Amino acid sequence: MTWTVVPNLDEARDQLDNRFPGRDTRSDGSIGDAVHQRYPSSHNPDRTGQAEYRDDDEANEVRARDFDADLRDPNGITMEHVVQLWVRLARAGCLWWVRYIIFNGRIWHRRHQFATHTYTGANQHTGHCHVNSDFTQAADTVRGTNWRLDQLRIPAPRRPAPGPAVPFPLPTGYYFGPRQDGDRSVSGHYRRRFRGKADRQWLTIWTTQLTRRGWPAGKGRRYLRKAGHDGRYGPEHRELIKAFQTDQGLSRDGLLGRKTWDAAYRNPIR
Repeated sequence: MTWTVVPNLDEARDQLDNRFPGRDTRSDGSIGDAVHQRYPSSHNPDRTGQAEYRDDDEANEVRARDFDADLRDPNGITMEHVVQLWVRLARAGCLWWVRYIIFNGRIWHRRHQFATHTYTGANQHTGHCHVNSDFTQAADTVRGTNWRLDQLRIPAPRRPAPGPAVPFPLPTGYYFGPRQDGDRSVSGHYRRRFRGKADRQWLTIWTTQLTRRGWPAGKGRRYLRKAGHDGRYGPEHRELIKAFQTDQGLSRDGLLGRKTWDAAYRNPIR
């Protein structure tokens, strides 16, 4: 039986293609792959697959599309800008056909008035944005939708990160992480030394750099509230690192490796 994507999601794809003609589409997708087909998903057709929602009409509908995160926009507009625009419009009722959006470890759902929540699924959707059409006949059939991409604005220039860059101090493949993770995980709990400094000193240097950038990190503040800049990796350090990785569009693993370290010194401030 032939399946079809609901029209509003095809229109979103077409409008993204028109606005960002050079965008990467390798992570675009509609119909579910073999993994999706093993559990209920809006990527599965609602009559011939395990669908998240199944209605009573004859159409074999797919109600989800993924859009590659790499827009390749020369003016610096990113998928984060697109997602935040769509979230604002959804909250205002302008995208009434949208049920939820998932991107970079977060979900905005109609049932929560599109408030930001942490996404707990295994796929954190860092390489693409997932958009789900609502489970109504009106959303299934609406045509001529406007995803308002004309409202995107070129981002203002951002200040560079303060202070001279400090090279990542650990050997290739090592990272700052939990003490139970093995030799390559440097936790600050075992008094190891790298490039003339103790592991605790290096981790403190990095968290202090985030404070210089305006991050509320330290005792009594939002991040490192209890531990402060003690240089001993723990749950509070993991929370801070994941938040910073989200801000920088990096993989949100909560581990301080070379890319996350360098971003604190080299990337513009958000």
